[in-house]
Amino acid sequence: MSSALASLSRTKKTAVGASVAVAAGIGLSAMLTAPAQAIPFYQKACAFDVRTNTAVNGWQPVNSSVLVNNGATGRFVVVNFNADAGVSTLAEIRVGYRVDGGAVQTPGAQNFANYTQYWQTRHSMVVIYVPAGWHTIRPYWRISGSVGKSGVIAARCLTAEGYTS
Repeated sequence: MSSALASLSRTKKTAVGASVAVAAGIGLSAMLTAPAQAIPFYQKACAFDVRTNTAVNGWQPVNSSVLVNNGATGRFVVVNFNADAGVSTLAEIRVGYRVDGGAVQTPGAQNFANYTQYWQTRHSMVVIYVPAGWHTIRPYWRISGSVGKSGVIAARCLTAEGYTS
């Protein structure tokens, strides 16, 4: 092996040495760094209870919330919410979101569910501006329909994809 290296020109030896050093550096870096976490634990929540609501109740909290840490900069956050849902005929389930207990925002599609014979898994994805620092995001829901109309949500999950390190 040493005779093979001896026969290489000085330039080729330098190139081989540099390549080995770069490969070793990449390998060492991969071993010492932790894997990136796409969604930190505090930015996801699931609940499996059954919640009911009626048209006369207005906006009600879903009782799932997540925390978002935007650091020193405000930015847009992608919020995903899904649940098994069912609603009375001639009614709809509407979904909105509150940041830190502020007003309910409806930044995207609001109609979460219409009547079907059986409950179905429903999904909502919205983009909400969240200021710098730590904030709580909580979904809210209401029944859009006449008095006596009701809806049910169960087995739900909420995630907020904001700044991650």
